[in-house]
Amino acid sequence: MDFSLLFQNNFKMFLPEFFLATSILVLTLHGSLISTSKILGFPLLLKSFNKMSILILGFTFILVNNNSASFLIVYSSSFIFDLLTLNVKQFLLFSAILCLFISEHSLKLGQINQFEYFILILCSILGLLFLTSSFDLLSLYLSIEMQSLCFYVLAAAKKDSSFSTEAGLKYFIIGSFSSGLLLLGISFLYGCTGTTHFDNFSLLFSEIDSSHSFLTSLVQKALLCIFIAFFFKIAAAPFHMWSPDVYEGSPISSTIIFAILPKIVLFSTFLRLFQTSFAYFGETLLFFSIGSALCSVIIGSFVALKQKKLKRLLAYSSISHVGYLLLAFSCNSLEGTQSLFFYLIIYMLTSFTIWSVILSLNTSTNLDKSKTLIDLSSLSTVNPLLAFTALVAFFSLAGVPPLAGFFAKLEIFVNCLGSSLFFAGFVAILSSVISSFYYIRLIKTIYFEKVIDNGFKFSVSRSCSLILCFSMFFLVFLFFNPSLLFLQTHKMALCLF
Repeated sequence: MDFSLLFQNNFKMFLPEFFLATSILVLTLHGSLISTSKILGFPLLLKSFNKMSILILGFTFILVNNNSASFLIVYSSSFIFDLLTLNVKQFLLFSAILCLFISEHSLKLGQINQFEYFILILCSILGLLFLTSSFDLLSLYLSIEMQSLCFYVLAAAKKDSSFSTEAGLKYFIIGSFSSGLLLLGISFLYGCTGTTHFDNFSLLFSEIDSSHSFLTSLVQKALLCIFIAFFFKIAAAPFHMWSPDVYEGSPISSTIIFAILPKIVLFSTFLRLFQTSFAYFGETLLFFSIGSALCSVIIGSFVALKQKKLKRLLAYSSISHVGYLLLAFSCNSLEGTQSLFFYLIIYMLTSFTIWSVILSLNTSTNLDKSKTLIDLSSLSTVNPLLAFTALVAFFSLAGVPPLAGFFAKLEIFVNCLGSSLFFAGFVAILSSVISSFYYIRLIKTIYFEKVIDNGFKFSVSRSCSLILCFSMFFLVFLFFNPSLLFLQTHKMALCLF
């Protein structure tokens, strides 16, 4: 027997991650040698590293897309590869490419010239790729920690800003606490069962009955710890307190990454954990999920009404949208899971539009300041096309037809009613109406507020203009023809049932 071929398939499955990890090491060596070269004049590597990072992620996307295996569990059942992981990785990598694509101009204006910034972004994406494939609590924990440690430093990337340093410190403290809770829950589960594999949990708890009351209560406490850690990571109320401060203090390029990339990976991983391994504890999990969902939609909708700064407003908007995602999670059905993925992808698409608009609001007076509602006041006069794009994006988030956001919200509300979550669905619908108020207020500021002289206005970058064009087209197109995305998300949901 040729033992060198024993893990050949395992290595093939991890070829994209191996390529990305190798590229990170090469980029680190390249940056260390070039940036400290006196002969080359200590060059700034911002533009070249941004383009190389996009190229590396593009090659990683191609490797993921050419994965031939339809289903495989590798490395002692620690990682799984199926259609769900394939699609989530594709969406993750494509979103990461777009984040880097639209952020280059803002990095230049923010004077973030360290090449290590891109190394950290690539490392965080590598951690998210591992997390997507995790099929064991240990691999899950290590992947989350890899991603989180990079995010803490990205939040504090602007070293000359006290706000950025404060954001990084807050993110580190809250993130460390949530990681401790996650590790505590994993320890309880391992102490009760002697295993950390998702597959083993589903086998162990499939035959459990009322005679194991002590074991059941202990597992419920462990799941509570894991659930709270999950709520911290996705910034769901009442564990959302870090999100507005981190969004506000971080460089805008880092904020875009925090707001868009982790959610689809975290939701897919925890859906796999709770809907396949702990189906017996569905009632307990449903109670916590619905409670957090209602808190999120209420807090996100009401607190956002008072916000004047765009980043904080979008942070609370994100919290309310996490509430809708948790409602879909709480349906605990194939249709609910499918609506969760559908809503999540539409939300990511809309977020790219909104963040591209915010990146385009640069003036000579607000480069060193946080952007507020006042910066939107002259947009319809200065750039009518950009103002119309912002209007489409905000209406999509509010759920106004004929835009994709309406279809996504409607699907979640219908599934809530179909799963007999009448009260939760009613509260979510009312909160959606309230949240529409501050989206309409933003549109009112764009079109009807008096024009304020904000100084010289910079033109929209080419990258942002391209993203704005394509994302606005798809927000309209997916309302009239959502079949392709609907089928894709349905296939993703089928992997969990």
